[in-house]
Amino acid sequence: MRIRPMFAIALCLAALAPESRAAAPAAATLDQVLKEVQKRQSAVKTLQADFTQQKTLALLAEPQRSSGTFAYEKPDKVRWNYAAPNPVMMLIADGRMTTFYPRLGRAETLEVGRFQDRIFKYMGAGNAIGELATWFNFRFSDRKGEPTWKLDLVPKTSQVAKRVKSITIWIDRSSYMTSKFEYVEADGDTTLYEFSSIRVNEPVPAAAFKLELPPTVKVETMKLD
Repeated sequence: MRIRPMFAIALCLAALAPESRAAAPAAATLDQVLKEVQKRQSAVKTLQADFTQQKTLALLAEPQRSSGTFAYEKPDKVRWNYAAPNPVMMLIADGRMTTFYPRLGRAETLEVGRFQDRIFKYMGAGNAIGELATWFNFRFSDRKGEPTWKLDLVPKTSQVAKRVKSITIWIDRSSYMTSKFEYVEADGDTTLYEFSSIRVNEPVPAAAFKLELPPTVKVETMKLD
């Protein structure tokens, strides 16, 4: 199993922040936007949203589209549900990631305990964007009339570039929330996420962070590369 789901989760939560009624400045700088995003990230305790995903793969003629929901609870619980076209459920809790493929009748489990701090440093952490700046150069776009600011991230090192070619994050001007993000892998494969119905610090049912597998499901234990 590839570790793309954890990477995607980290990115989609990295710039999400509590909604604000304060108006954004007419003309903003990169530092102003990043400081405000970092400030609001520290207040995130729970996060829920709907998402759509579009994957463009070199080996496929048409993009793959899917949709679903995710929920996060600080400090270390995430539920990621793909509803269409193929249901997939993924849960990170208690140091373990479990991915369930209902139509295939199988599941995969992966111990992530020793990597958990690295995974969740982006999930509501106050310095998430600052941590991304450690590995990426930022290019900030503030186009008049656009509803979002755009951040283009390019790897600083060849080690990072072996996995990620670029990342683009669109931040809503009025709420400082991420409306969408795109990451391009080293091989050119592209994944675009768009978010809607974002709810911050609303209660998440405890059942969201439990994944009961049917007794007939074949479970495979994976190792983290």
